[in-house]
Amino acid sequence: MKEINTDPDALSISYFFPAGQTNHVWSDEASRRTPRMNRRNLLALAQAAEDVGFDSMFIADNWSGHQRAAERGGHQAPAFHAPMLAMGIFAVTDHIGVITTLHTTHHHPAHVARMGAALDAFSGGRWGWNAVTGHAEAEAALFGEPFVEHDERYAMATEFVQVVQALWREDEPIDHIGKFYRSQGRVKAPRVVQQPRPLIVSAGASTAGTAFAAEWCDALVTLARTEADVRSLDERLQAQLRGRRVTSWPFAICIVRDGEGEAEEEYRHLLRSLNADAAWEIAGDILGSIETAQAMFDRLGREEAVRAIGSGNAMLQLIGTPGQVAEQLMSLKRNTGAGGVLINFPLWSPRELRNFGVVLGKLEEAGMRTPPASRDYSW
Repeated sequence: MKEINTDPDALSISYFFPAGQTNHVWSDEASRRTPRMNRRNLLALAQAAEDVGFDSMFIADNWSGHQRAAERGGHQAPAFHAPMLAMGIFAVTDHIGVITTLHTTHHHPAHVARMGAALDAFSGGRWGWNAVTGHAEAEAALFGEPFVEHDERYAMATEFVQVVQALWREDEPIDHIGKFYRSQGRVKAPRVVQQPRPLIVSAGASTAGTAFAAEWCDALVTLARTEADVRSLDERLQAQLRGRRVTSWPFAICIVRDGEGEAEEEYRHLLRSLNADAAWEIAGDILGSIETAQAMFDRLGREEAVRAIGSGNAMLQLIGTPGQVAEQLMSLKRNTGAGGVLINFPLWSPRELRNFGVVLGKLEEAGMRTPPASRDYSW
């Protein structure tokens, strides 16, 4: 058995693994300059992340493929199904954790209980679950289901996680007849290696989302532009905790270059080729509908809104020399309750990860982290 061991003084550094040809910065230049999403390149990337010393990788996921302009431009597509991709990554790595997205709304708890147990056992206790409810009507339609209202989805997720944990925990058959789910019996071995259960994170910062995270999760991943934004979420999250430790993990985009100003110039160069049509579609998907996106576009103006959405401007920006980026991360840990950070590289490649390895070395020198290869846990 392996216990989750989250050091309150450490900052967990997770790599936001590509869930499409581009993520967060929908630049046509980035789409052209990133490796193709195939078996060889993705596994090489995962191995590079482990060699550099990342604690974990985070694989986002969604089901709907209706973003036609975004797909043609190579943005947020293709996207390999997160748990299946994770199994391939576990086969070629030894220490790094892999957090995979699995929806509660579009599965039965027994599906996730068995898939999660298989991933955790096969990896030797390196799997984490990003428990999301889904947010798009197109996804519900894909499964032939009615679209469920926001807070009701979190009520379903609460019961879902209860059943999954019972199936992981109980050796005898369970007999669950609830409001949303029925489950009787037990799942086949193997069972989860991590105890009392694998790492669970979620990504909803609404009132219902933070309440769900406070009760059932170990971390809440979130968008935040500044340390003040992170502290605001920390305060809301802490107000709902009942003796548990749950920390925020903000998203960040990252470009590291050796010379002063080089990373900033690279970022500006990428922004010159933002794909406005892709940003429009993705905004509509993220915000629930094109009509909702239109309201925001009307308020900001289309050009400004497209730039805000397509540039990664809604999240932390770690852009600079290794020393500058390391100092930003140390400041984040000193001045907020963040327990981790999700690092996304607009120009993802093993080279970009190796550039970031210098940052990780500085964090280790500062006593803020140890690489997972030197310990018995990934988080």
